[in-house]
Amino acid sequence: MFIVRFAALAAALLLAACSPVTLKSSFNAADASFINQTGTGAITGQAFLRRNDGMVVYAAGSEVSLVPKTPYSDERFASIYGAGKLSYFGASFKNDTADYYNYTRKTIADGEGRFTFTDLAAGSYYLTTTVTWTVQYAQQGGALMERVTVTGGQTSNVIMSGQ
Repeated sequence: MFIVRFAALAAALLLAACSPVTLKSSFNAADASFINQTGTGAITGQAFLRRNDGMVVYAAGSEVSLVPKTPYSDERFASIYGAGKLSYFGASFKNDTADYYNYTRKTIADGEGRFTFTDLAAGSYYLTTTVTWTVQYAQQGGALMERVTVTGGQTSNVIMSGQ
């Protein structure tokens, strides 16, 4: 009987984790507009995950997104990543707005998971990407996130490893 109750509770928690999140904050384009300004800051980085067998898998060919840190993006990333930097399940949002996606920059990581963003305005940003691989037809890996602050004339080097 205990096993049945435990299985039912586990299933309920899993389903609850999949239900769309309603964000309390609203997207404000003025808060995010600094991403469209030209500046003198830059971000370079590398994204990878270490498998259980010790092998490193790079974000080779994965899209890397740069998102301005705003109250709206803070809430979104807290819903996806909690207090961590690695997510396996992601999140969907009931009241998502398409305008949010117009205030991001994107690039593609090279074969070693390296990426660069240049001409950035000073400010705080989120970096996101995915690192995935397949084992016996099952996808493994996850989504990575890092917070980074850019200052004028400086290059911030970021390692994205979920740590």
